Amino acid sequence: MKKKIIVDLSVKIEKPELFERLSSFSKIVKDFCWMMRFVNKLRKKPSYGTKTLTVEEKAKAEIILWSIEQKKHFQEKENSVHGLQVVRGDDEVLRVKTRIIEREDDLSFLYPILLPSKHYLTECLIREYHLKYCHAGVQILAAKLILQYWIFSSKRNISSCISRCVVCKRFTAKALTTPPIQLPLDRVRESAIFEITGIDLCGPLLLKPRGKAWIVLFTCAVYRAIHLEPLTSLSTESFMQTLRRFIARRGRPSTVYTDNATNFRGTDNALKKIDWQKISENECYSIK
Repeated sequence: MKKKIIVDLSVKIEKPELFERLSSFSKIVKDFCWMMRFVNKLRKKPSYGTKTLTVEEKAKAEIILWSIEQKKHFQEKENSVHGLQVVRGDDEVLRVKTRIIEREDDLSFLYPILLPSKHYLTECLIREYHLKYCHAGVQILAAKLILQYWIFSSKRNISSCISRCVVCKRFTAKALTTPPIQLPLDRVRESAIFEITGIDLCGPLLLKPRGKAWIVLFTCAVYRAIHLEPLTSLSTESFMQTLRRFIARRGRPSTVYTDNATNFRGTDNALKKIDWQKISENECYSIK
């Protein structure tokens, strides 16, 4: 007979808390408000007759939520938490006693609510402020949160929440970089100035009374020198006159780079029609 082996396996499954099923702090507060209304209705307590939640209900629900979470993380009779002086207010919420209590200001600013670090509700609150202030950074969120809340290791918690924001990751992601390409030979070889030239136009420039003008830009591909010539028309003849003035001043280039503009293509076709062999046969030499 075969021996039978019986194995008893005990697995502990931790169920998430009720509010961990919601990802927004405002939704958590809203659902808790409806729960409070339902409980008050069962207890036959007077409740709000409106079908929408009021501001007072949301503020009270938020205070109760923080009071519940504080009882889980802090001792009830504790007067100091990690070196901070804390007091329990009339709303049964632990608040930090700051050094500016003599100032005439809101209670939430003088006595901010003490919040636990690395807690789901705290992370939801930080995420809510992050979206409210248009995906603000760590410094801005820390300055806004300190007006009402005191979070342990606040900057570390804020930085952790921002690092998980999909929108922020998309805009702060590094672009794909490629190794720089090698420069062509016409950019690096030894040559005279403007021997390898690039030509382009800029404009038009409006002239008085009703005229237009362009600027022809000649640039040396090797030494990056620049030569400018005026142009009053986009015709091929006008550009050829501009090219003639450039050659008379800077010398004839061996290579010219341009785009496919009509005046450039027209000049190229006009130069190709020249019978250079016939011109060389009829050359005249002056002998001194």
